Amino acid sequence: MKKKMLAGLLAAAMVMTALTGCGAKDSSTKPAAESTAGAAAGTEQSSDAQAAAEDNGEVVELEFWAWWSSDARKPYVEQMVQDFNDSQSKYHVTYVDIPWGDIFTKNIAQIAAGKPCDIMANSMEEVKFRAQEGQAEPIDAYLTDDVKNAFYEQYMDACTGDDGSVYALPLSVDTRVIYYNKAQFEEAGINADEIKTWADLEEAAHKLDVKDGDRYSRIGFMPTLGNGGVDTWLINANKKPCWFDPETGEPTVNSDVNKEAFAWVRSWIEYYGQSTYDEFSAAFSSGMTDPFASGAMSMLVQTSAYTSSLAQTAPDLDYGIMLLPEFKEGNGNTVNGGGFVLEIPKGAKCPEGSYEFIKFVTSYDTQDFLCSSLGDFSARNDFDENTEFFKKPHVAEIAEALEQTSTVITPNEIKGYQDVVNPLVEEGTLGIKSTDAALDNAQKAFEDFKASN
Repeated sequence: MKKKMLAGLLAAAMVMTALTGCGAKDSSTKPAAESTAGAAAGTEQSSDAQAAAEDNGEVVELEFWAWWSSDARKPYVEQMVQDFNDSQSKYHVTYVDIPWGDIFTKNIAQIAAGKPCDIMANSMEEVKFRAQEGQAEPIDAYLTDDVKNAFYEQYMDACTGDDGSVYALPLSVDTRVIYYNKAQFEEAGINADEIKTWADLEEAAHKLDVKDGDRYSRIGFMPTLGNGGVDTWLINANKKPCWFDPETGEPTVNSDVNKEAFAWVRSWIEYYGQSTYDEFSAAFSSGMTDPFASGAMSMLVQTSAYTSSLAQTAPDLDYGIMLLPEFKEGNGNTVNGGGFVLEIPKGAKCPEGSYEFIKFVTSYDTQDFLCSSLGDFSARNDFDENTEFFKKPHVAEIAEALEQTSTVITPNEIKGYQDVVNPLVEEGTLGIKSTDAALDNAQKAFEDFKASN
């Protein structure tokens, strides 16, 4: 990333935002003089404010909370923060790394105590809930149409509260595709472009199976292994959330479509046998082996970030990408996905400064830097072959799935329903109950849960 370009980008953007004091304090480190952001702002008011800040040594100190501590991620996050700090002299952001298991409860506690951080990384799926609970500040006062329109509509919808206000901007998103082994496809005479439906997928998979005696040394596919659960396939079949009606929140667990699709998912385990499923499932769970990377599995549902993993574990593997096939012809290639956002905790001392950082991080250039460095996907709709990220292998193919990704946002009134539904669905996945009975039981449990809340 070219810092001068990013500095110019932020400077131009800051013309639109008043540079007020909001909690400025003396900084032990004087902001960079001759800031390009101040020079490029172009208005007397903003340039005077910048000059005053520089002359007085005043800078607004902001804390950015997230959980990225690994050597693979933290250096790039810190570089992003440094780039923002170098791009202007009004604000200084410090990255605070808090473990995943602690950060969310600590954020809520700090909000309740009236001492929140200034910028928080958080889950996309629960923006609406946090907005309703008064845990985040709306950003409508700072948000402009050019920023808002730079993201796929479904992700901005996820960042919008039930009151119509926007409470966050998307930081990164994921989607799901099928990765396939090109050499094994060629060996079996399979053309990936001809796999259009679930029936096509099943036919192809069984051409790829290799069995030594009573044991499979290679399986073509298993729907619930990798990063695709039962809900992945039922969302694909429904073209929308599968366990509830997204408009009303009413449970739809045991719908006819769900029962047909779930029976199909279970049929794969019955075909290969429970012991084969358990063996491959344990291999993925252990983290020690990856059956797809090793060639023991020909196709695998995984997220967009899997390319980075394969670059480390199987750098010589020649693989291709497919969209999830249609449940039935004409049904579409809908897939589930989620993501993370940046938001301003309720009561943050300088919302306009926090927003400037959020806007910087979600800008075209910074997102290109983060995605190309980390392998994450951006929710921006203007990424193309001109970005460094899209020049990486398979990225453009995977990006096709973003337009058909369904971000499942749970209505606030049924938040927590998964705790009663998932264990009962799992009974059907494992064959403890028939798939129909499992869904009927989960439907009843969901209805009882909703009635009691």
